[in-house]
Amino acid sequence: MVQFRDAVSAYKALNGLICVYKPPCVPVKQVMHIVKTNLCRDLNALPGRPIEKRVEIVGSTTEPMQVKLVPNYADNPLVCGPRYINDDIRCSWATHLGLFSSGVLLLGINEGTRITYKINVGRPTRAFKVHGQLGKATDTYFWNGRTMERSTFHHITREKMDKVVAHMQAAHQKTMFEQSGLQMDSQQTYELASQGLIRPADNKLPVIYGMKCVYFNPPNFTLEIQSVNEYDKYLWTLIHDLGVQLKSTAYCTAVQCIRQGKFDVDLALLRKHWSLEHIAYNMNMCQEILDENERLLKPESAILSA
Repeated sequence: MVQFRDAVSAYKALNGLICVYKPPCVPVKQVMHIVKTNLCRDLNALPGRPIEKRVEIVGSTTEPMQVKLVPNYADNPLVCGPRYINDDIRCSWATHLGLFSSGVLLLGINEGTRITYKINVGRPTRAFKVHGQLGKATDTYFWNGRTMERSTFHHITREKMDKVVAHMQAAHQKTMFEQSGLQMDSQQTYELASQGLIRPADNKLPVIYGMKCVYFNPPNFTLEIQSVNEYDKYLWTLIHDLGVQLKSTAYCTAVQCIRQGKFDVDLALLRKHWSLEHIAYNMNMCQEILDENERLLKPESAILSA
């Protein structure tokens, strides 16, 4: 763990990217506020810079006067307040997570805000575990919505689930190529696909690269989805559509981001570890990953058209 001798050196070291685990039902802005508050708390607990001195001239004006340096009480933290406040720390997120979503969240601290901007432009893929439940449909497609319909699900087997999921993945990939004006059996499409993941030109267009069922115990199931430009309501809709194609109903119960680019949940800091020492250590680990994968900071060339 990183140890600091004083607050000044600690503050100068807080320039980079960190990976935290966002809890569900906690907004991203609140996560950033908690991180900044904890950093200020730990910085103010470290030894600060010496209190400034002020010049004081004493004695009678008719005699030689004495010049002394005395403590400047106006610079005392008990008078002027804490050395570090939340406004002294800049923080930004790389890609947003919805209110009810949890998982990997990349935050930039101070100069690290430039890194989050570059990652956002580069649009790395994200992997999610989307949990669903069969037998009920809600008006929001999520567990907190109003129940609209109930149905049976005992006819659904693992084989049927895998077949429908594979069909949905193929349909999304076909739509992705159709929106670009490319033919699935053309040489141009093959050459573009061989160069790597094809990203849409419109950063608001969700693209699904992979989808599979990793857990099935009716009525509960879990899908692992790899995508880009997705958002929480779009993932909820996928669960609803899956239930319809299975000739039943389904709604989403939870969304967890397990990976963003090269950053996964094993690297993410839990809420109890959002402190200065753990954040500084995590920042060093994230920097090592960035150094090994410089492509994350370079914008991807958009291939697909909106």
